[in-house]
Amino acid sequence: MFSESSGTEPESHKKKRIGWFKRAQEFWYREFRRIVGAWVFVVVLITVGSLFIVSADFTDYIFSTATFCGTACHVMEINVYKELQESKHWNTPTGVRAKCANCHVDGRLSYAMLEHFLGTGELFVWATHDLDKPGAFEQLRPAAADRVRFKMIENDSKKCRSCHTMEAIQPKRIRGQNQHKEAMEKGITCIICHYNLTHKAVDPSPAFQAAIEKARGEAETSEDKSEPATGEEGDEVL
Repeated sequence: MFSESSGTEPESHKKKRIGWFKRAQEFWYREFRRIVGAWVFVVVLITVGSLFIVSADFTDYIFSTATFCGTACHVMEINVYKELQESKHWNTPTGVRAKCANCHVDGRLSYAMLEHFLGTGELFVWATHDLDKPGAFEQLRPAAADRVRFKMIENDSKKCRSCHTMEAIQPKRIRGQNQHKEAMEKGITCIICHYNLTHKAVDPSPAFQAAIEKARGEAETSEDKSEPATGEEGDEVL
């Protein structure tokens, strides 16, 4: 209320009005800073996350190429990569060519990066073994083959199925037709029969042989049953 005599606002009212305006102004500045800070945090988080995903994708792309897998170290170039290039997985009539990553690296980025990380353990093997010596790699091959075979049992030969559809496979030989029919009926995974594809043949370990017998549901005694399809691309059964 204004004073009738002077026509001016009382000092107490003026201070009260200024105090309210100042509090509102401080509240706005405080909330504005909070909102801007939150958006800056979100933008920074999205930017860092995007850079991480792009970096991971680029890393996976580089580490999954056949050139990197096959030629990054000498022992791979003269052994497993050479075997791949001489296999029917590489030289196909249709021109469809399987590469290292198709069999050994998961298709999902997160799992692929985990596999790349775990794969760095091979650097320790390289550092503790002179793999350039003749026969040095062959001493490690059985354990490596066993490790991959059991991994494929655990994931139901997922990498095989990423290219091959079981129901669409049509073996030419009667034996192959019967074995594929049995495999579909009993849920026998690919690696149980086709455990010597692409790379140099390695005899199954006692543990893997036991896994074969368990998967088939019986001890295979006859030559026809005990001899899985170990030829390149299933030559034994197709």
